[in-house]
Amino acid sequence: MSDVLLERKNHTAVITIDKPETLNALCQDLIGQINRALDEAEADSQVYTIIITGSGRAFIAGADIGEMYEKDRETIRKWAVLGCDLNLRLETMALPVIAAINGYALGGGLELAMACDIRIASEKARMGLPETGLGVICGAGGTQRLPRIVGESRAKEMIFTAERMDARTALSIGLVDRVTSPESLLDETLALCSAIEKNGQLAVRAAKRAINAARDTDIRDGCRFEREIFSSLFDTEDQKTGMGGFLAGKKDIVFKNR
Repeated sequence: MSDVLLERKNHTAVITIDKPETLNALCQDLIGQINRALDEAEADSQVYTIIITGSGRAFIAGADIGEMYEKDRETIRKWAVLGCDLNLRLETMALPVIAAINGYALGGGLELAMACDIRIASEKARMGLPETGLGVICGAGGTQRLPRIVGESRAKEMIFTAERMDARTALSIGLVDRVTSPESLLDETLALCSAIEKNGQLAVRAAKRAINAARDTDIRDGCRFEREIFSSLFDTEDQKTGMGGFLAGKKDIVFKNR
């Protein structure tokens, strides 16, 4: 029986981590199941956005400490590669990925959420990177993504102290983008996906590539990269549909994503 559920709602693939007995803790098998769910979502041409969420009290409450405890320098490096590769996949895949943080997002769970494009949190969510309290540090990109999201000094404070925070505090520092009631979390996240899905998906995916590139380039190279992607979209049917519809005064423009 799978611990990762995949359900399509209109053009959104909802991936639910469903192992509540471990608070959805990441282990090697679970990472493999998440990757297979992503494979299925990406293979479906009618999926435009992806939501990742958890069941029970946790989004992902961290990594499986029991699986990690006996590992040494070499074996844990291989384990860390799995987490790093999964998070890089989420960050760089063409489809927008939204984390619906329903509960605990600690350690590897918060690292995964930070690799998503947008984070919406339930009022019951609790977040943090507690690894220094276990005698280690983040191993799947936490020290790299957190400073880029909340700033270097705030990230250092969080990581050095192993601080856990509630959703409102996370919102105040920009770690999450919205906070909502537990009951409306999925509906609000689906509404966001719907707002994304009404636009030209070639343009949405191009925008994700351009925004991601901004982290790794200076402003001149970034603007050149943006300009090339912008220009390439003028060879698409969507550009003619969108601009033509605007000029014709259409209120509802239907893109064919080609």
